[in-house]
Amino acid sequence: MAHAAGLSQGTHGNEELRVTVFEGRQSTLEAARRLLAAGRHGEAVALLDGLSSEHPEDLEALDLLGFALYFAGRPAEAETACRRALALDPGHAYAHKGLGLCLAAQGRLAEGRQSLERAIALKPEWADPRWDLTVVLLRAGHRREAAEVLSRAERELPAEAARWRRLRRNP
Repeated sequence: MAHAAGLSQGTHGNEELRVTVFEGRQSTLEAARRLLAAGRHGEAVALLDGLSSEHPEDLEALDLLGFALYFAGRPAEAETACRRALALDPGHAYAHKGLGLCLAAQGRLAEGRQSLERAIALKPEWADPRWDLTVVLLRAGHRREAAEVLSRAERELPAEAARWRRLRRNP
């Protein structure tokens, strides 16, 4: 919490501390993103877990932690990270999307679907939660419902239509 102390005192020396802490946070987030892109999810989890412990109200760190945990095959822990993010910002579409995937991965399809639909409602121009909902429904054997999601997405997001058609051909 040196960061908070530095901000509250506001002297020149503490401004330097604040910049140093911020740069450390940014470099940690960048390193975690590189690890995730390389498929090194466990290593990213370790970095992000430390960062989110040090900065428990860092929404970006929580988002990445949830992502890393989910792809590390730890959906219950990812659910916790998503719920922490939603406690900070209940209208955070990305956290609702992540929570939906985590719940579905744990066999809680109805709850997962509800969270994905909430993400869609919060950010209707964002195609990702629609895509994820379609995949979740297909994996659960709900082909008709998945097709309905695709059809609605094609109407509401015509720029994404080619992407939806590819998914429809290759479920």
